[in-house]
Amino acid sequence: MQIQDMSKDQIFVVGVNGSGTTMLADALGRHPELYMLLQETRVLPYLVNRYSNSILRDLSARRALANALGSSRAFWRCNGNRPLVLSDDALSTLSDFAGVVGAMYGHLAHLEGKQRWGDKTPMYLQHIEMLARAFPDARFIHIYRDGRDSAQSFHRRWRQAPSRTIFRWKKSIALGREQGQRLGSARYFELSYEELTADPESWMRRVCSFAGLDFHPDVLNSSMRHMDDTARQAAQGRMVQNNNKWSAYFNSGQIDELEQIAGKMLTDLGYVARLQGDKDLSSAQMLRLKWFDWANVSMHQITLFGAKGLIPFFFRIRDALMQNKTNKY
Repeated sequence: MQIQDMSKDQIFVVGVNGSGTTMLADALGRHPELYMLLQETRVLPYLVNRYSNSILRDLSARRALANALGSSRAFWRCNGNRPLVLSDDALSTLSDFAGVVGAMYGHLAHLEGKQRWGDKTPMYLQHIEMLARAFPDARFIHIYRDGRDSAQSFHRRWRQAPSRTIFRWKKSIALGREQGQRLGSARYFELSYEELTADPESWMRRVCSFAGLDFHPDVLNSSMRHMDDTARQAAQGRMVQNNNKWSAYFNSGQIDELEQIAGKMLTDLGYVARLQGDKDLSSAQMLRLKWFDWANVSMHQITLFGAKGLIPFFFRIRDALMQNKTNKY
């Protein structure tokens, strides 16, 4: 395995799930210089907490970090359904967290002839400052979307509870924006899904400039694979507007419930909401809805893939448990 120094200039695309992170990361990954790992890694904050740079002075610790990341679901899938392994010779040339992790991403980037790498894990939105310390040159692009559409997307795809989705949307966006504003405009950039899809070229020029990339027309294309089948076929690989699905998907009572939870945040971000609510869900409510959501995802996985889906599902659960140890919401 050829090791290149890719411990600098990383791009993290963050935002609440269902907000266009996959679309934006897919578009950026079409740039000739930037490799975007489209599978959610989820585990970096957990690994940052476990492997400090002082611990990583020991070769065995660097090997343990590389093995943990290389056997994660994201790297497993992007490496031909097998773990990505760094040799001891390669590890001996690395000295810190950014170096070890950068070598892992860098190997996949090198296979595609790319000079830089990026990660798309939406809920790293909650860990911007932690990751900014671990990767001192990293830049963070936060894409947000009308929380009612995020709730619609996750309920349509996974039968996830809309009230839990929009509560997490509200809290995660507030947390991410606070951290991003402290980080400053040189390292934190935010845009809305609605603005991006209304004027892709203008906004992708700004995104490329922020990321330190020359604009390339290929970044105007994206599979938008999480849209419904009809809309995806109509898009034909282009960024197109896919907004306000929530208004026809939810009934008036459901919309009121969503706006009672997050109407104020919706308004703060420029969306129109009839109710200006800011109601929080109790810990007991969140726990109940969390297990309800997990049950629905599990049934979906088993129904869709059957027995052959059990191994990837095991990796998904393992990585999700690591994520749960660090995520606040």
